Amino acid sequence: MTNKSHNKYILLLIGNTLNAYAVISILKPNGMMTGGVTGLSRLFERIIKIGFETNMVLEQYLFSIIYYILAILVLVFAYILLGKEDALKIIFLSLTYPLLLFLFTFLELPAMVLNVTSNTGDKYTDLLIPTLAYGIISGFGTGLILRSGFTSGGSDTIAKIIYRKLLPFISFGQVLLLVDGIIIFSAIFVFDFRIIAYAVITKYVNMRAVDIIILGIGSKRVKMEIISVKYKEIIPFIQNSIHRGVTLVDSEGAFSKVKIKQIITICSPRESLHIKNFIAKIDENAFVYVMPSSTVWGKGFKNIAHDELS
Repeated sequence: MTNKSHNKYILLLIGNTLNAYAVISILKPNGMMTGGVTGLSRLFERIIKIGFETNMVLEQYLFSIIYYILAILVLVFAYILLGKEDALKIIFLSLTYPLLLFLFTFLELPAMVLNVTSNTGDKYTDLLIPTLAYGIISGFGTGLILRSGFTSGGSDTIAKIIYRKLLPFISFGQVLLLVDGIIIFSAIFVFDFRIIAYAVITKYVNMRAVDIIILGIGSKRVKMEIISVKYKEIIPFIQNSIHRGVTLVDSEGAFSKVKIKQIITICSPRESLHIKNFIAKIDENAFVYVMPSSTVWGKGFKNIAHDELS
């Protein structure tokens, strides 16, 4: 195994560990909710606890059991509907990440629960700091997993299945947002509204943390410049799968004097990762340059006529 492969699996292990810690020590002890398979597991855990009597041991490990079942189901559907290649990207996480959940539950790690007493003497549990902490830690964990070349095997895989089989006419990012939104707001039937509101905050912080790990601080949009002999395959992918515009520029190598085609597109950091992964499959010799863009005006972004800066 090469050093590059070692580093990839080290990032994957660290990312999984951060995610598992955030769930067991922050999310669950505070009775919080989020999106993805984690949120779906919390939803089913809550329903089972409300509707059925459970013993202490089952109650302690119920979340991890549900997560393991859902992770295996996602893996099976990914293999059937997306193919072997996509399934291989999540098989390691689907089988090993739930084991970390079981392990951390067994170790009974200290919980980050903040009990606060108000000026009037009322006691309550503060959820804002745990919400931010969970979003940041889980976001960093997910970002490291994505940087290692794997996917989390959660809502991104579910969204990919829905996108390819049911909703190919809207962008993958919108499908992902829809999946997480449905999971979070479905919890309104078993969680109170305050938990749902904090879940939305958690998801936003998580997504921003992921973007920071992937591309650094301060970029909501990025400019991608791509040089590849496979440009005729890359352009339809960006236009039809990512739903972003493309500019094709005639270029020339200064040293080789070879005429080449250069693709330019503006997209989100997460979308740039999907484009990069697609290019890696078809052209390992491609040149891809990604640059953060602080502001973008034009169709599909900010309205150049109504966005005033002063």
